[in-house]
Amino acid sequence: MLSVQELRRLATGLDSGAFEKQLGPFVLVQRPPDAVVQQRALQLGAARTMAVKPNHKTDTLQLLLEFDTLQIATLPPLESLDVLTVGRLPDCELVIDDPSVSKHHARLFWLQEAQHAEVADLGSSNGTEVNGVLLTSGHVLKDGDEVCFGDARFCYLRTPSLHERLRSTVR
Repeated sequence: MLSVQELRRLATGLDSGAFEKQLGPFVLVQRPPDAVVQQRALQLGAARTMAVKPNHKTDTLQLLLEFDTLQIATLPPLESLDVLTVGRLPDCELVIDDPSVSKHHARLFWLQEAQHAEVADLGSSNGTEVNGVLLTSGHVLKDGDEVCFGDARFCYLRTPSLHERLRSTVR
């Protein structure tokens, strides 16, 4: 994970194409977990910590307003069709250290020709959601979608959108 501040320095020195070559075609943006929520998650184990279903529209807006405090999940370089596993185990391409996330929770598919990513749940205990809707099959992600793996919430952004946002908020 990289901080927004670290990536802002990179974005100011690179054009959009070079920035995308460094990071790949998309990123997942996450608010660092709250210490109280982390402690409660450890106590509950694999159970979900969310007592109330979050309002994804309000939460996504708040996430983007708190942009400078966010972390960016970096992914390995992607080819024309790549499959990335999301889960708690170190053999996953995106490791999420959250007890509500299954060992092998979901898969992200990058389709170079179509220029989009898809997400599919792998039968996880706590499910995978996109914009508050529990997935029952694969789902094509759009720029700005909120993706939840258990309680771990991310905002899916295409790298050109991230680059533009980082450069427009240079201080």
